[in-house]
Amino acid sequence: MKRLLIFDIGSNTVRTLRVTLDALSQTHFSGKRVYTTRLAEGLAETGALSQARMLQSLLVIRSLHNEHTAQGFSSYAYATSAVRDACNGMSFIASVEDIIGKGRARILSGEEEASFAQQGADPEGGKIILDIGGGSTQIVRPNSRESWPIGCVRAKDLAPFDDLAAITNALYPILSGLFGPPELDMRRDRPILSSERQIPPEPLLGVGGTITTLALLCEGKDTFLPWQDKKRIESFALRAVLNSLDGLGDAQRAKVPLLKNRHDVILHGGVILQYLMERLHCTRIDATLSDGLDGYALHLLKTLR
Repeated sequence: MKRLLIFDIGSNTVRTLRVTLDALSQTHFSGKRVYTTRLAEGLAETGALSQARMLQSLLVIRSLHNEHTAQGFSSYAYATSAVRDACNGMSFIASVEDIIGKGRARILSGEEEASFAQQGADPEGGKIILDIGGGSTQIVRPNSRESWPIGCVRAKDLAPFDDLAAITNALYPILSGLFGPPELDMRRDRPILSSERQIPPEPLLGVGGTITTLALLCEGKDTFLPWQDKKRIESFALRAVLNSLDGLGDAQRAKVPLLKNRHDVILHGGVILQYLMERLHCTRIDATLSDGLDGYALHLLKTLR
């Protein structure tokens, strides 16, 4: 029997997934666990991971590694946008390997991050996937994978406001510079004619904590409840939820159990999602809990066999 503990070291959270390969070569995934460490906090300003946030993340990794090693698990880890972009990212990943073992941690490229999101959420590859993380955002199409250095935590650094209108006004020009405005043909630098516009197959498929949290909020939920299939977010419902969250203010949002560790970045992540839905001319998106962590687990199992 093979037992693996996999760490996803993200910009906002450290997540874990337990994977067991039994004697019959059947794979079993245990429930994911999430620990908010805000590794990307301050990265946009300094270009480096802060000592405090690195230490917090390493303490989480060490504690869980020690706990699961005693149960016969081998630990593996990958890091995404925050570590990828930080000038001290390689030093941090070396510290991770000091805990879990040499050669067992890696930094994913943006394209790899997008690829694993596709493998986990849509292995058949027929949908357009949006993955909004803490430090980066991926768009995965059937024939392309793209990644941009902005997510909910980095967006907060760029737009340090607690007001939806101010956040939108600050982020939309930045997002337009990264992704291009909704009505612009990026290849020919001119507006897209209505006859030329290609509407993506609806709905889009969304992964990541921002999107799954917003999906629950659109259903009126205030606590996290895992689900098996998909939850739909309509554009009009997204606007209503963002306006409602804006009206609460940060102090009241912090009292919502679902937003305990995301209350100060949920508006920023929501604005990114709203912009991308507009840019892709899509009025709905389906949220799924299957994501890049599942995809990396499947990749690792193939590699280790």
